Amino acid sequence: MAALHAAISEEYDLGLIRPLRYLETTHQRRHKKIVVETEKGVFLAKTYTDDLVTVDSLYFQHNLSEYLLSNGLPVARIQRTRNQHSFIKLAGLAVELQQFLQGHQMPVTPKTLHISGMCLGKFHQVCQGRPAPPRDARKWRFSEVPREIFQNFYQRALQERNDRFMQENCDKIVSFLGEATQELAENKRNTFESGIIHGDWHGGNLLFTGEEIQGIIDLEYTGDGCYLEDLSYGISNLGIRTSTKEEILEFRCDTILNAYEQFRTLSWGENVALYYAAGIKHITTVAFQQPSPEGKIAGYTPAQWLEILVEQTRWLAEQARRSRWGS
Repeated sequence: MAALHAAISEEYDLGLIRPLRYLETTHQRRHKKIVVETEKGVFLAKTYTDDLVTVDSLYFQHNLSEYLLSNGLPVARIQRTRNQHSFIKLAGLAVELQQFLQGHQMPVTPKTLHISGMCLGKFHQVCQGRPAPPRDARKWRFSEVPREIFQNFYQRALQERNDRFMQENCDKIVSFLGEATQELAENKRNTFESGIIHGDWHGGNLLFTGEEIQGIIDLEYTGDGCYLEDLSYGISNLGIRTSTKEEILEFRCDTILNAYEQFRTLSWGENVALYYAAGIKHITTVAFQQPSPEGKIAGYTPAQWLEILVEQTRWLAEQARRSRWGS
């Protein structure tokens, strides 16, 4: 990393810089993440491929980051070079330097659920009307029913337990997916509002210290999308994933949505479709994950997850019906 150290020293006005080191608490899949400790603070360097599409996206992300900060949303500030550029180029890479935010994954409490809903609602509200460029994801992917993924998951569950009970559970989830297909059909999408979305809204991208939010991170997937995508990801990850108790599911989801609607009101069509979109995201996430060496996914076997998914999707379908017809 000597070349990167030299480039940062030359391009940025940061004083003395300690030896660089990789960030140990995160995956290094698409981008290298490197801690940069300087006389003027601690920063995080992220590397990207230096191609036109990626560079174009970086300009958008960096301008958006400054705009969100100016509107009171906690995101990492992009450090400008001596020449006021938002990234540098080095050996075929584009390298950004952003404020290093201390914190940990969002804990699920009443206060943090409220904060997450408010932040997402404000994110969508303040970005309304701004140009929404395409992004590295399909615009309607939250509505893509994971039939093949779920079928593969079901086969793993059958290896554990193959009886009538399992078949009934499978049938119930397939029925839910069938309802979701109808509610998220292409001819209904004109009732779903779209604009700039975060694109990966979950607890790992919301940094907290205790119950105080420190930052919204990973703007890599921001761009044109349907607001239901962010909402369904948030409801799946923060509202329903770890429980089957109706009172807990209702409290968590209502807390998020009530806070969200302080900034942007959901339409009737969005209210109905949201619960199906959240179910699709949830089933996809569970079924797509690779099991541990013990054969478990997040602590449960596939057969156990099948029972959990039945209870969760039953509750989601009921909320959609209530949204449609009223309580």
